[in-house]
Order: sequence, then structure tokens, then C-alpha cells
Amino acid sequence: MLLFFTILTVLTSYPAVQWLVADPSFLRLLGVELWLSFLYGSYNGAMVVALTEVMPVEVRTTGFSLAYSLATTIGGFTPAISTYLIHSTGNKAAPGLWMGLAAVCGLIATLVLYRSTQARNQYKTA
Repeated sequence: MLLFFTILTVLTSYPAVQWLVADPSFLRLLGVELWLSFLYGSYNGAMVVALTEVMPVEVRTTGFSLAYSLATTIGGFTPAISTYLIHSTGNKAAPGLWMGLAAVCGLIATLVLYRSTQARNQYKTA
């Protein structure tokens, strides 16, 4: 699930925002908002489960809280980064690029997470 929704976000975030910017209307805004919310909710639902499963029980609460807090802190700069991207590029759809970049980071993290989990499981069975 994580891989599927991350790849879907990488592929559709910028085109969705670009489609909205090309001919702004309430219906387009609603459609893009619902689409991006669906992607976020689907990814976040699977991500919470994956993060808690890979944390050892002894540090699960601390580890998950730290990961979630760091993500929230970095994500808190999104309005400023989006404003900067629009100003510096002149492209009103540039926030879609920021979302795509965040999804690429999530994709890399997911691949590393599952690779290390598979290696750990192989080590346990050997």
C-alpha cells in the first residue's frame, strides 16, 4: 500500500495542481482537494501501521513520536516553501512539485524500510 500510494502521489501531484491552475474553478478545486486528501489519507493510514510495526516494543512510543514530530516539523514549512517556489519560478503549480519531492523522499524511505526489514528477518531465520 505504501509503495502504491507513494508512486501515485509522485505521478499525479504536479499534474493535478497544474490542472487546477490552468482553469481555476470551485469544482476543480474540490476535485484536486479530494484527490490529494485521498492520497494523503491512504498513505498516512498505511504509514502509521508500518512505522509502529518496525519499532521495537521497548521504544515504540518514543520512536513513533520522534518520527511523527520530525515529519510534522518539516511539513510545517510547506506554506513558506510553496510561496517561495511560486515566487521564484513564477509557476503557480510549483507546490505540486514540492509534494512530488516529498513523495519521492517517502518512496526512498519506504524502500529502505522494507529492505532493512527483509534483511533483519533473513538474519533471524539464519
